[in-house]
Amino acid sequence: MKNVLKTIKELNRKRVTDRRNDKFKTTLSNSFNRHILEISSLTRLVSSKAVSSNPFTKDLAIYSTYFGSSTNKTFNANRAAVGLDHYFISNNKDILSDVAKAGWIPIFLNLEISTNRVLSAQQAKIPKALPHLFPELTAYQFLFYVDDKIDFDVMALQSLRKMMCKDNNSLMVRAHPSLQGNILNEFAAAMIQPRYQAQRDQTVEYIDNKLREGFNLKVEHLYWTSAILRNMAHHDTVKINEDWYSNILACGIECQISFDFIAQKYSSISVMPDIISRTSDI
Repeated sequence: MKNVLKTIKELNRKRVTDRRNDKFKTTLSNSFNRHILEISSLTRLVSSKAVSSNPFTKDLAIYSTYFGSSTNKTFNANRAAVGLDHYFISNNKDILSDVAKAGWIPIFLNLEISTNRVLSAQQAKIPKALPHLFPELTAYQFLFYVDDKIDFDVMALQSLRKMMCKDNNSLMVRAHPSLQGNILNEFAAAMIQPRYQAQRDQTVEYIDNKLREGFNLKVEHLYWTSAILRNMAHHDTVKINEDWYSNILACGIECQISFDFIAQKYSSISVMPDIISRTSDI
């Protein structure tokens, strides 16, 4: 009986996914060219500047991202806060035109626009994890990444920046509001969503490998990476960025799982006080 119910649930899930994919002309596939997504390829594509030789001449910038077709766009069109530089990174020029009208500074990354939502999500991890590759961002000592579907308290960023300097933190990331204790809770919650299901076997293999390397499933914090404040002057920050991105390539697009593992290596990562006022499908 259990097997019958399981089969029915899987068929219903597939029916819903197929109907959505047909409506939006999208696909969910874990089969795509990963070579262009490697750090060595991205460095040549995005920038040839050496981060260490770039002095910080500005204080703080906010940035967000979207990759993929216009039919699935998620940009929150609220205007950028006055007095702070806001950047938006995308491979979609139509999206960049929209964000520019809303007060964000567009940055174009020349990668293919795909109907494969898994590939698009993987592309979006490039600026999320590797902001130091983008010349437009390297002048700022502090970078605040925010998911393009959420609102946040701009006024709180300055106090968080001061807190980071006082405590010598490299990154501030929110703790997950509902998941705690074990990385498998993150994995189980992610499998509800079809885009993560498409990479299930890859993610399971990644978790198994991390355990073999001596990492733990039980952790003090499960992180919610929809908002990240970075101190780019900290000696750990670029190392964390590139370590995380390499782990994202291995784990898949559920990047909170890979972050929960690499956070075990860096004591300079701290929990961010809550400054988010609205969330959506994060």
